[in-house]
Amino acid sequence: MAGQLDLSMDSMEETRFKKRNQYLIQRLEKRLHFTYAEIECLLLIYYKLWKEGLVNNPSQEGVTKVQFRDVLHCALDMTDDSLMDRVFLALDKGPSSCISMETWATAFSLFLRGTIEEKIQFCFSIYDIMGDGILARDSIFQLLRTSLVSQSGEEDAEESARDMIEVITKKMDIDRDGKISYADYKQSVLKNPMLLEAFGQCLPSRQATFSYLTTFTSTGSTM
Repeated sequence: MAGQLDLSMDSMEETRFKKRNQYLIQRLEKRLHFTYAEIECLLLIYYKLWKEGLVNNPSQEGVTKVQFRDVLHCALDMTDDSLMDRVFLALDKGPSSCISMETWATAFSLFLRGTIEEKIQFCFSIYDIMGDGILARDSIFQLLRTSLVSQSGEEDAEESARDMIEVITKKMDIDRDGKISYADYKQSVLKNPMLLEAFGQCLPSRQATFSYLTTFTSTGSTM
């Protein structure tokens, strides 16, 4: 599996890596949903991927966004290509082609054990194409149409998207002003969590979440 911990890593190299990053791990433990030992394992996975990249590019400064995308696609079943660019933008707005260890750990904390409030904020930021805190009908239509084409290749995606808009806005436009605000979205999802990814996949499936957790935790438990 992409991103699986390399258990054959030299023990001295692993010890040096852990010691070198102990203060980062302590800092991350205070704000993420992982134990110290789990963060160690996550960062070792990052280090393994980085080393693999160095074989072809000796100047590579970390795990590339391409490598990270492969992990999300293969290990976490995040296959909606239409939204992946926005997922990356929400996680890391920097211009670098690589992601930092902190971004890596923060992303997995959200994906694997994030609270419903964290996931609501993250998903809405993905869907908020205009960045104005509002999901207007045009934006909703664009999201739904693109997602339908990406996921199923529907030829009549436009018609299906228009039908879905009517159903979804009736459920989520709480104040009936013709658009969905963050407050509308949050209230709707808290009432019905099935609406969290109403406009396209932004998070791993439950099965993929559990499977990936078991690669570096003893229980595989989510929050």
